[in-house]
Amino acid sequence: MTALPPRDAMPEPSSDSAAQAATMPRPPGALARLARHTSNYSVGTLLITLASIISFPIFTRVFSVAEYGVLGLVNVTLGFLVSFGKLGLQKSVVRFYAEVEAGTRPGNKVEFFSTVLFSMVAVGAAIAAASAAIVLLLPRAWFGHSGAQLVIALAAPLVLFRVVDSAMLNLVNAEQKSGFYSLFTAVRKYVGLAIVLLVLFLVARNLYGFFFGTMLAEGLALAYIVHHYARQHLFDLRRFSRPLFMAMLTFGLPLLGSELSYQLLAMGGRYIINYQLGPQQLGAYSAAYNFSEYLQNILTLSFAQAIVPMYLRQWEKDGREKTEAFLQLSLRYYLALALPILAGMAAIGPDLLRLLASDNYVVSASLIVFIVGGMLVAGGTPIFSAGIYIEKLTKVVLYSVLASAVLNMALTAWLTRPLGIEGAALATLASYLLYSAATTYYGRRTVHVRMPWADLAKFTALALIMYGAVTHITLNPLALRIVVQIAAGALLYGALLLLTDRPIRELASKGIARLRLKRAQRP
Repeated sequence: MTALPPRDAMPEPSSDSAAQAATMPRPPGALARLARHTSNYSVGTLLITLASIISFPIFTRVFSVAEYGVLGLVNVTLGFLVSFGKLGLQKSVVRFYAEVEAGTRPGNKVEFFSTVLFSMVAVGAAIAAASAAIVLLLPRAWFGHSGAQLVIALAAPLVLFRVVDSAMLNLVNAEQKSGFYSLFTAVRKYVGLAIVLLVLFLVARNLYGFFFGTMLAEGLALAYIVHHYARQHLFDLRRFSRPLFMAMLTFGLPLLGSELSYQLLAMGGRYIINYQLGPQQLGAYSAAYNFSEYLQNILTLSFAQAIVPMYLRQWEKDGREKTEAFLQLSLRYYLALALPILAGMAAIGPDLLRLLASDNYVVSASLIVFIVGGMLVAGGTPIFSAGIYIEKLTKVVLYSVLASAVLNMALTAWLTRPLGIEGAALATLASYLLYSAATTYYGRRTVHVRMPWADLAKFTALALIMYGAVTHITLNPLALRIVVQIAAGALLYGALLLLTDRPIRELASKGIARLRLKRAQRP
C-alpha cells in the first residue's frame, strides 16, 4: 500500500460554533453548486422514494410475509451479482472523468465513453450467464428451500442490465448533469412500477411476474439512456482504449472487493436470518430495512451523488485547502439535516410502517431506529473518507468494508438466536459504525475534516426537542396524525435552526434574496 501523507495540523475547535462557522473559509461558489446538485438529486430521489412508498404497501399485501422475505433475498443476491459484474469499474468513471476533463490524463470523451460502455457490456454479459448457471448448481438448502434459487436464475438478465445502467448513470453523474440524472431515474422508476404492476395483476401475480416485469422495464430504460449518448456520437468500438481500461480496472478492482463486502452487509445477514429464523421473520426484517432505506435515501444518496464528483474536481483544480474548507462546511450542513431525520424516524417510523405495510409487519417497527441510524452514519462517510478516493487508496475501502461485513455476519449469527431480528438490526448498526470509523481514520491523513462537536451537540438538542414535541401529538385517524407530526416537526426544527444558528440563518437570507432578485428580473 502506498504510504499515506502526514496529516496537516488543524486548529482546535472553538466552543462558540457560530463564531467558528462565521470565520471559517467559505467557498460560496462550490457550496452553491453542492446545494444545487444535491437539490436536483434530492428531487429525483424524493420522487423515486414516493414511488417506493406507493409500491411498498402494494407489495406487502400482494405477497405474503414469507414471499416478501424471498423477494428481498432475491434482490440482495442480484445486488451482489451486479456488484461483481461491475468489477469496480463504475467507481472509476467519476474519478477518471475528472482527470480527462481537467487534462491531467490523455484522451478525450469519445475514447472515455467508448471504453466505459463496451467494457461494461462485455463483463456484464459474461457475469450474467455465469451467474445463472452457478446458482442452479448450488444446493437448494442454501436458499432455505424457499424457491429463491430458480427465481434468481431466471432473473439473471437483470445483472447485465444493471451493470451497463450503472456505467451510464455514472457517466451522467461525472458530467454533473444532476437535472437530467434525476429526471431520467424518476421517469424510469414510475414507468417501471407501472409495467411491473400491470404484469402482476394481468399476467402472473407471483414473484415470477414481478421479475419479468422488472426485466422488461429496466431493459427499455437502458436502451433509452444508451441511445441518448449514442446520438451524441460518443461511442465508437474502434476508440476502445485498452490502457485506459486497465488503469480503470486497477483502480476499481479493490473497490470491487469493497462493494461485494458492502453487499454482504445486506445479503449475508438475510441468508442467516432465513436459515435460523425462516422466511416469515426474514420478511419482517426486509420490510423494516426497505422502509428505512426508502426514507433516508432522500438525504444520504443525493448527498453522496453530489459531493463526490465535486470534491474530486475541486482537488484537481484548487488543491487541499479549499477542498478541506468545502468538506468542513458540507459536514456541518449534513449533520443539521441527518439528526432531525433520525429523530423523526424514531418518532413516527413505527406508526408509518404499520400504516403502509399493515399490522402483519408490526414486529418490524422496533428495528427502524437501529437501521436508519446506521445508514445515516454511513451517509456521512463520503466526507470523512474523501482522502481515500483522492489518493486512490482503494485497498483501505476494501479492508474496511470486508471487516464490517465479517462483523455483521458474525454478530447476526450470534444475536439472532436470543434477540431475533432485533439482533440482526443491532449487527447492521455495529457494522456501519466500524466501516465509518475505519475509513475516517485513513481518510483524514490526506484530507482532514474535523467533527464539529459543538454543532453536533446543538443539532442533537434541537432534534430531541422536535422529537419530544412530535410524540405528544395525538390525533385520529393514524394517517392524519402522521401528516400533522411530519409537518409540525419540520416547521419546529426549521424555526429552531433559524433562531439558534447564525450561519444557516445567513444562508437562508441569501437564498431568499436570490429568489427575490430572480423574480424581480422576470419580465
